[in-house]
Amino acid sequence: MRASWMVQATMNEPLDLLVAFVSHYLDMGADLIHIYLDQPHPEAEALLRGHPKVRLTRCDAAYWARVSPKGRPMGHPARQMANSKHEYAQIQHDWMLMCDADEYVVMKQDLGEYLAAVPARIDFVRVKVAEKVLPPGMIPQTIFEGTFRLPSTKGIALATEIYGAEVAPYLERVVAGHENCKSIVRRGGDFTMNIHNPMRRKPGPKDSVPPPTPVGQWLPDAYLAHFDALTPLHYLIKLLGKYVGKRNMERAGRTAGPRHPSRELQIELAVAACAGPDPVSKTDILHRLTPETMAVMKKHNLLVDLDLAPDQIAGKHFPGVPLDFTPEAFDRSLRIKHAVILDEMGIL
Repeated sequence: MRASWMVQATMNEPLDLLVAFVSHYLDMGADLIHIYLDQPHPEAEALLRGHPKVRLTRCDAAYWARVSPKGRPMGHPARQMANSKHEYAQIQHDWMLMCDADEYVVMKQDLGEYLAAVPARIDFVRVKVAEKVLPPGMIPQTIFEGTFRLPSTKGIALATEIYGAEVAPYLERVVAGHENCKSIVRRGGDFTMNIHNPMRRKPGPKDSVPPPTPVGQWLPDAYLAHFDALTPLHYLIKLLGKYVGKRNMERAGRTAGPRHPSRELQIELAVAACAGPDPVSKTDILHRLTPETMAVMKKHNLLVDLDLAPDQIAGKHFPGVPLDFTPEAFDRSLRIKHAVILDEMGIL
């Protein structure tokens, strides 16, 4: 017995990464991959339109007029949540995985078979995160090479033991990105979509009792491989994009949602780095391990090797499509895709 499942993601990424994402989940057995294009992407549409298991939605003005009473949300997280809510309200499959272009579920068993056996009382399944880092001395040949570190909730003391007092505040959770799970949500629940998991819906005037709180469980022996830094430039652009987005919201009189203090420090580091030479190297230290940090992380069981090669899987599902997963090619695509942010920060 097997449950049907789909993937929903909001993307503004170079074509090669988009194809790798689609290929990975096709290989896992996804019944549908629905990508909401946050910006126009003619290459993706030309390649993927008509694929029986891929759906593309342009998030243009007409789309937002239908979906959002106030128009296009300013913050990227707000657009992600709006798209997840829109998708969840109309899904035809048993389960929906909410994730991003740089997040890949890795597990040994068949996901559809696992989901079919999940008890009916469970509304969603959490997938724990593992974040890609580069071991000492590694010169990656593709954007996916590296090892993976696990988050910790032990706070600044452990982070200081691992990274030292200077770097620890940037990596208080051990990882640079989010330490939260991403979720696979059962169809038909009466709740609200968040970026990481479903949440209890706010009570409405017709509610005689409070809306139910979603019940979750962990996906065993599985990880959400998070490529927070596919390349050093990718990481820098991600941080600068968060800075520019927050600034634009404040200029429009809106308040951006809170971030973890460590992420705020990373953003400050990225912005300050743009005032000097080689800003990429200033933030790359947060994703490059040293022999010392690696030894301490091994002692605390915070490193894991995952069997993951999206670049090879992409070639299997899209033979003949010219794809280049070298860091140099990906950076060239990033500079084109995010030229506005780079120009604003003076590092184009």
